[in-house]
Amino acid sequence: MSERTDNERRAAERMRELLRDADCSDAAAEPLAAALRWPVEYECTAWSRQVMALAAPHLEVRALRVWRRQVAVLVGLAMVALPLTLLAGAYGTLLLYQAVCSLLPTTLAMYLVGAYAMVALGVLGAIYAVIPVAIGRSHDRLVLAQSFAAVFNPTWEDPE
Repeated sequence: MSERTDNERRAAERMRELLRDADCSDAAAEPLAAALRWPVEYECTAWSRQVMALAAPHLEVRALRVWRRQVAVLVGLAMVALPLTLLAGAYGTLLLYQAVCSLLPTTLAMYLVGAYAMVALGVLGAIYAVIPVAIGRSHDRLVLAQSFAAVFNPTWEDPE
């Protein structure tokens, strides 16, 4: 077996493995594998268009799956961190109040610690307000993947 034939066989096996990892069905994998065989019998633009038309729906489904996972992780981490942050903030504010009370009159200490607590809550609220922005930006990338799939494969329909 020549080195070129061996390289072609390894490349075809690697392509099949990548398609299996991407949860591509055998019926969809065969046209992709056929489009990617060596030697390429097409001009580059037609070959690229054919490969993208076959791969675009799979890429879009993968993008949707990744987006959903990112949203779930982001919201999950935020919900786990919120009670811990509030507990630590409340305990820290209590310690700060006790320390300031030993140095200043109670009314002034209450004012300073209360102002600090309001600023801390405002910062915490601003941090949690970023969550919808992050989800929106990742959704924009998902919409881009969907439009990419629609351009390269006009017969493709959204799986939802």
